[in-house]
Parts: sequence; structure tokens; C-alpha cells
Amino acid sequence: SKQLTHLRPYSQTFDAWIAAQGQDESCLLRGQALQDALAWAMGKSLSDLDYQFLGASQDLAKRQAQTALEAVEQASQILATARQRAKQEFLKLRIGWGWIPLVATGVSVPILLLRLGGLLQGAEWNLFDQFVRWRPAEPPEQRVAIVIIDELDITKVGQWPIPDGVLAQAIKNIKAHKPRAIGLDIYRDLAVEPGHAELVNLFKSSPNLFGIEKVVQPTIAPPPVLSQLDQVGFADQVLDADGKLRRGLLSVIASDNQVRYSLAVKLALHYLEAEGLILEPLEGEPDRLRLGKAIFERFERNDGGYVRAQSGGYQILLNFRGNQEHFSTFSLRQVLANDIPPDSFRDRIVPIGTTAESINDFFYTPYSDSRFNSPKRMAGVTVHANIISEIISAALEGRALFRVWTDPIEWLWIFAWAGVGTAISWLWKSPSAIAALIIFVSSGLLGGCYLAFLLGWWLPFVPSLLVLLGSAIILPIITNKQLEKLQFRRTLAFLLEVCQDYPTAGRIAIEYLKQSESKENQTFIDRQLGNG
Repeated sequence: SKQLTHLRPYSQTFDAWIAAQGQDESCLLRGQALQDALAWAMGKSLSDLDYQFLGASQDLAKRQAQTALEAVEQASQILATARQRAKQEFLKLRIGWGWIPLVATGVSVPILLLRLGGLLQGAEWNLFDQFVRWRPAEPPEQRVAIVIIDELDITKVGQWPIPDGVLAQAIKNIKAHKPRAIGLDIYRDLAVEPGHAELVNLFKSSPNLFGIEKVVQPTIAPPPVLSQLDQVGFADQVLDADGKLRRGLLSVIASDNQVRYSLAVKLALHYLEAEGLILEPLEGEPDRLRLGKAIFERFERNDGGYVRAQSGGYQILLNFRGNQEHFSTFSLRQVLANDIPPDSFRDRIVPIGTTAESINDFFYTPYSDSRFNSPKRMAGVTVHANIISEIISAALEGRALFRVWTDPIEWLWIFAWAGVGTAISWLWKSPSAIAALIIFVSSGLLGGCYLAFLLGWWLPFVPSLLVLLGSAIILPIITNKQLEKLQFRRTLAFLLEVCQDYPTAGRIAIEYLKQSESKENQTFIDRQLGNG
């Protein structure tokens, strides 16, 4: 027995257990010590007390393993219960309403910066064009009749440019119908024989006849006689970066520091003089001009959807009446043959210009829709007719001229829609409800901007839609982040309470929680446990 005492690897704990009459479980073997003892005892003949001691150690190990397994299962249940309680506690909780202006501002500022950077300009132009195409067709313009020179006319005459004698005959035939004004939208800085002398004499005897020049480089001189009579308007147009015509250039200060007016302005003012209307600036506002019922406002470089646009001269946004079909149109060959119904030109403005593809006097306009086929271009003479119609319709009938808000008002409008999107997401928590409301409100925004467009107001739809959508998306993300943080901390608080009654299971549950959280939350858990 003494010899066995020296050989036992567990002799000290064995002796202590014997001394405690087998009642002190702290003396029993555990873990690796138990495994080593069992390995040593294998194949040896030991005393009954040795076997009792080893058996008791094995029973303790089994009970501890069972307890640990039960603690693990209990920990999982405790963690699930804690999370569910925390979720229920914050289920209907909303973040403070003070987040609404914060989110609205946080979304609006980047969108406004994108707009100021010109990244939304193309989208806003496209919507402008779409609104123009969506508008109900207006009645044809009865005060303007166009004489076109097409490919058949050029073929019949046999040359281009059209000889002066042919133009003179056409103008004589038109004058016989007593028009109020005639606009020759054909450059005639040089003589084109035969018939130049006849055309010059006609110019001298026609106070209601206006020719054209080109004042933007490269310049083209006007007919000398008409220039001396101050019966010249320029034909230059201003194109946007996408090549489309949306603005009308009404006047410029030429290189000789003299104000030059466009052909359309010259013809319209001549027409309106007979109505007793003259163009005059508003008192104290030289950039705002009164003409009858109309107030013209000068286009500024950041008006509407434009960003740092070229705004030289006096420009306006064009409120087109329509394509060539909106004007009475006659061919040059009809005029030369006097095949014109009576009163077709009487008391009207008659611009004369080419629509021949070979001459290429065409412009892309909002009507040039390129989504399904080749975009249709508008002839220059039809552009002049539209500008003439816009001026005289506004002056005589008060037809709307396009207006825009000042930048601060547009910014407030955009910010307001960011607030709407944020408020929707703040009031409703269901994603499907939020989506349905956003679709409904977006449709209302589009409809409202379209109705305003019909009344002559170009409102910033694209940035407003972007902030509406952006704020409606951002607020739920912030809300979820805040709720996740609150739920995590409440879950941890529940687990710390459980640890007081079930320390083992509670600690295991906390460890499970820690493993599933971010490093920031893991650090928070360690700090809480350390404070405990």
C-alpha cells in the first residue's frame, strides 16, 4: 500500500478525498488529470478505494458535462429571449423628428452640388423637351404665313442661290396680297444675277420688307440697301450643349457697339406697331421689357435647368407654338405662279426661307425626339415663325412666356421635397407603404410640374425627385441603425440581469452575443463586463 501511494499520480487528491470520507468533490480529478489517472490505472490491480475514487471522478465529469450542455442550451434560449424582448420594446419606437431636417439637408446638399456641377442639366433638358411634346396642340398661328423654298423649287429655278430676279418677282407677288411684314430669311450680301437691280429697287420701295445678317462669327453682311434703311435682323440662333435650340436670341450688341435685333423681333415689332404697341423697359429694371400684355425677362446663365449657360445678348426661353404644320405654308413655285388663295397673306407676317435638305438650314428642337427614329429637325424659317408667334401672341393675348424661379426659391423647393420624402419614411415603417406613397407623391410632383409648365413655369423636377427618393431611402437606413444600437444595448442589459440568477448560462449568452456583434459592440461588451 505504501508502495502504491508513491506510485499514484493522484495520491495527494486521493488522500484528501479519503480524509473527507469521500464527501468532498473538490478533491476529485478533472479534465486532463482524470484522463492521465485512467490511463495509468489501466491494466493495474488497484484497491477498492482507488476504483471508488476514479469512479466518483468520472461521475463528476459526466455531471459537469451535462450541466455545461444544459447551460449552453439555456444560454441560447436566454439570448433569443433577450433579443426578442429588446425588439418588442423598440418595435414602435421612432427616431426623433429632429432627424427630418438633418436627413433632408444631408440629401439636398449633394444633389444641389450635382446640379451646380451640371450633372443634372441633360436630364432637366430632356424633361423640358418631353413636356413640350406632351402639351396639347395649340391652334395654328393665323398671323404668320411661311413661304418655303424646297428642293422642287430649287430644281425648277435651276440654281442656288435663287437669282435676285426670281426673289424680286416672288416678293412682288406677295406684296400684292398686302401683308403687314415680309422677312427674307436668305442671305443676300452679294448680287445674284440676273435681276439684281430689280431686287434693289424693290428693297427701296418696301418699308415692310426685312432682310437678314449674321452677327456672330463668322459674320455675313446684310443687303446693303436694307441695312441703310434699318430693315435688317440677324438670323443667328443659340444652341445648347446637346445641339438643340431651346432659347431665342432677341438682340445682341454688335462689334460696332450698336444693338442688333433678330429678324423675328424686327418683324414682330413692325407688326405690333400697327396695333399701337411698342417695346419699352420697365422703370428701374432694364432687363425686363414690356410689350403690350407681355413682360419679357432676360435669360440668365443658371435659369431653370441650365448651369453656366452662355447668356450673351438678350435671350428668352422659347415657348414654341409647334412644327411647320402650325403655320400656313406655301411654296415658292405657288407664289411665282400666283397660285395663292385670296387673303392668305393679307395683314400677316410672311417669312421666306428654305426647307431644302441640300441647304441644311435646320435645327434640332424639343420636337426632335430621337428615341424611336431619326430626330426631325426644324427649318430655320419655321424657327423664326415660332419666335414671331411667341412675341406677338404674348403681347396681344398674354400667352405665357416661360418663367423660372430665382435660385434661393428653387433651393427651398428642392429642400421641401427632401423633407416630404423624409417625413413619409418617418411616419410609415412598412417598406411597401413607403414605396406606394413615394410612387404616388412622385406622380403628383411630375403632374404638378407639368401643369406649371403649361402655365409657363419651368420648375426643377429632376433634383426634386432625386431628393424625394434619396431621403425616403436614407431615413429608414438611419432608423434601423439607431434601433439596432438600442436593441443591442437593451439585449446586453437583459443578459447582465440574467447573470445574477444564472451566471454560467448568462455568461455563455453574453459570449454568443459578443461573437455576433461588430468590433465596436464587442469593445462595449468588454467595457461593461469590466465595470461589472
